[in-house]
Amino acid sequence: MLRRIYNGRTVPIIVNGMPFLTYREASQYLLSLTDDERENAYMEMRSGAALGSGIED
Repeated sequence: MLRRIYNGRTVPIIVNGMPFLTYREASQYLLSLTDDERENAYMEMRSGAALGSGIED
């Protein structure tokens, strides 16, 4: 799912004050977090992608 969020993105998703434009950047950031922090950041990425591209869950 993370690859889908960042595929072809031209506007970064802001999570915890940090901009992420590529799958690689986002993945490295998520792997550096604890389990709870990772889940929260991932949910922010999903909601940021939905708001920025018209995707609805």
